[in-house]
Amino acid sequence: MYKVMVVDDEQWGRKSIRKLIDELSTIVEVVAEAKHGEEALQLIQISKPDIVVTDMNMPVMDGKVFLEKLYAMHKEIKVIVISGYSEFEYLKAALTYEVCDYVLKPVSITDLNNAITKAIGAVEKDGDLRQQKRHASTSLKLKQEVFLQHVSHGRIVNHTDMANQATEFKIAQAFNQYRLAIVSFRQFKEVAETKYHGNADLFMFSLENVLTEIIEKEAFIVYTADDRMKLCIIMPVADDFNNINRILNEFQQAVYRMLKVDVVVGISRIYEKIDTLPLAFEQALKYLWLNKFHGTGLSISMADTDATAPYAETLTSFDLKAMKQAIVNKNEKETKGIVEQFVNRTIRNKELLIQDVHYGYMKLTETIAGALQEVSVLNQTIFDYHALYYMMERDSFTHYIDKINAMISEAFIHFAGQDSSFPVQEITDYLQKHYFEEISLVDVSTRFHIEPSYFSKLFKAVTNENFIEYLTRLRMEKACELLSSTEQKINEIAELTGYENQRYFSQVFKKFTGLTPSEYREAQEGNKSITKK
Repeated sequence: MYKVMVVDDEQWGRKSIRKLIDELSTIVEVVAEAKHGEEALQLIQISKPDIVVTDMNMPVMDGKVFLEKLYAMHKEIKVIVISGYSEFEYLKAALTYEVCDYVLKPVSITDLNNAITKAIGAVEKDGDLRQQKRHASTSLKLKQEVFLQHVSHGRIVNHTDMANQATEFKIAQAFNQYRLAIVSFRQFKEVAETKYHGNADLFMFSLENVLTEIIEKEAFIVYTADDRMKLCIIMPVADDFNNINRILNEFQQAVYRMLKVDVVVGISRIYEKIDTLPLAFEQALKYLWLNKFHGTGLSISMADTDATAPYAETLTSFDLKAMKQAIVNKNEKETKGIVEQFVNRTIRNKELLIQDVHYGYMKLTETIAGALQEVSVLNQTIFDYHALYYMMERDSFTHYIDKINAMISEAFIHFAGQDSSFPVQEITDYLQKHYFEEISLVDVSTRFHIEPSYFSKLFKAVTNENFIEYLTRLRMEKACELLSSTEQKINEIAELTGYENQRYFSQVFKKFTGLTPSEYREAQEGNKSITKK
């Protein structure tokens, strides 16, 4: 449907033109009427017509001035002039401002139909041209973005290739002297999920459009980072820093007004040439994380030196050792208590930097993962690398801590399941049949698919003996039985109970019974004699 505005100072004139247009076609409709050019320019902002049908002789703002202003402000709108005058000045204005048709009054339906048809054709042609330009512009923008992503992450290393492609994509001049700004957003995850139904790409597209509108007349280049969660801005050094600050503040105000998002920025030092972009990216990212974790509004950290802040300690080495021990000892309350201490310290310390929270989170998750692996619980990865991109304010931080606590709960449920399903009967039956073989804790735990250190702890918990004590007792009981019921030599009995060395067997036997094997046999034979009498 093509939208038409009718401009005429006489009401009957507007109504008659509207009626004729309504009778002409179902693909055009009159969406607005104006009494003169000034009113028409105001209504255009609201009604956004494709075609304007206007008189020339009007009060307040006549046709010539109206055509001039309309051409300057809305060149894409097609104009049909309807006038009772064929004055040269009117015709000259119509030609100058590219009017589609000039129809003299009284207007016939045929003349108006021809004029409307011509205007529709012009609208369609212009639309095709604009679409082609938009497509070309979008295609170039996409090529620029992919190229800059590749360079930023070191995927293009040949300097000649970089320079040639920068020239081809019309961005070479931007790298004479430049700073790189990396822009991130504190409430990214929350807004992407609540306002964009989880479509982070659409959210980024909206943010990039806002920024592009603000810097429209600036010599900046904007592209999306590889992770699709940050914007990168290449800023010529010639640009005044106050202007950069003004642009970033304007961007912060716009996105907070629209989306309630806070902007965080890291800015690199001055670099030259496109082959330095990986260094600029790495530095800008480092300074992005040097912004305060508890900041609000616009936060900027700028790299004027190579100095970096040391990590603030939110988890001590003692905390991490206690965490590991609590998991190994299957103490869920103590484990979650240490997590809670970490959370409280993080929330209370308003001076923490983003990097401090990231570092604490990494150490916490690494310790938990290591402890769970030691006791053979859960194969899933605890540490979520992408969490670091989102973890820039309290809500996102507590979201990921809640996930860690849920994983801890799942691990302790798994503990309970392992305890109840520990195949103690199968293991003891196996040892009864194989006690005389060269057998170790590792051999048995591997056979039953249980991590050795966890097997050792659980075996003792179930049998009240550690593995060596249990196996030794079993062997000694068998040795006692053989010494009492057979006349086999002691060295043979040693071998039958799993000892190649008779001397070592005798030492273990004496420790277990208080007697040497010979003394035990003699005592048993004496008992038999007494029994016979």
